[in-house]
Amino acid sequence: MYKQLENINQCIMTTQDVYEQLMVHLSSMGMMCPPREDLLTILNSNFSEEEVKVVLAIPSKTIPFQGISINKISKSIQIPMERLKEILENLVNRGLVFSSRDKNTEEMNYSLQQSGFGFPQVFFWKGENTPRSRKMAIQVLKYYNTEVTKETYSTEPMPFRFIPVDETIEPETQAILPYQVMKEIIKNANIIAVAHCICRQSMKLISRECNHPLEVCMKFNELARFIIDKGFARGVSVEEALEISRKASEAGLVHFTDNAIDNVQQNCNCCGCSCWNLGRIRRRMIPRDKIIATYFIRETLQDECVGCGNCIEICPADAVKLENDIAVIDVNWCIGCGVCVSRCPNDAIKIVLRDDLKQKIPERDFQILHEKILKSRN
Repeated sequence: MYKQLENINQCIMTTQDVYEQLMVHLSSMGMMCPPREDLLTILNSNFSEEEVKVVLAIPSKTIPFQGISINKISKSIQIPMERLKEILENLVNRGLVFSSRDKNTEEMNYSLQQSGFGFPQVFFWKGENTPRSRKMAIQVLKYYNTEVTKETYSTEPMPFRFIPVDETIEPETQAILPYQVMKEIIKNANIIAVAHCICRQSMKLISRECNHPLEVCMKFNELARFIIDKGFARGVSVEEALEISRKASEAGLVHFTDNAIDNVQQNCNCCGCSCWNLGRIRRRMIPRDKIIATYFIRETLQDECVGCGNCIEICPADAVKLENDIAVIDVNWCIGCGVCVSRCPNDAIKIVLRDDLKQKIPERDFQILHEKILKSRN
């Protein structure tokens, strides 16, 4: 598909307007934006034609946060350096381009915001309720329909995974698989930010909000540093991050993070009401294993289950039902999140590794994960 898009780009560059060029450009990223008319609407709402020309000079076939210097950008665009600096700074401050300082040269590098890591998340991280944010909520929700969501996130390997509530993973498993424990991911982060859940915030902006907490979307390392510096989120300590994670679990929210062991960049806490992943699983719109890596599953200890139904009410994936007064799990839709465990009065629930995935683990680190995703797209 991407070779076809490149050919299209080459053939019609002279007649195609700059927004269509940008749409093609963004569709060749690893974490892509699939080309649709609704995407053109979003691009027109956020970029001037001059800004589009600058963004087109930033490479698309890189992993998230891997940028290039302004000097390299300037070689492929006919804009005076001072004006280019001004445009890039403006795009960065609005969160439409990612920037970070090169560790070796100390130069500022610039990269495209990729789906799931800034575009369109940047419109909602602050939790603002303004005419602009309401407009973007409508446009983004219209664009990210089921087909676009599948096309964006159904990659090999999967970009994201669910993680069970810490207390539901047996100590032996925690010792062997610390990367499957949320508190360990938090403790290993160099810097932590907390932002608003972009799914629930966008739903709130169109008056379709649920009652789950909003400021529970945590970012780590490079992504955290950027959104703190640019004012899209606030920095938090390890202790506060652990408390946010605990309260999210108590509220029935599901831990969701990068499908990597090292240098994890984010943890969202998702609900079945509003979230782009869990909401579609709950409504049976996208099969669980087509959109999120799910390494765990629930087991019911039948001799202990009293059929109280508490776990049915709390299950965010709607994957539990009573049969002969015993809680029965739909193994094709259970996400192994563990939020049901605390609601069980008889300790009749275990969260265990899926038999079919016991030999499969997340990618070693964030870079390897996204290099593989990018390669699979091509």
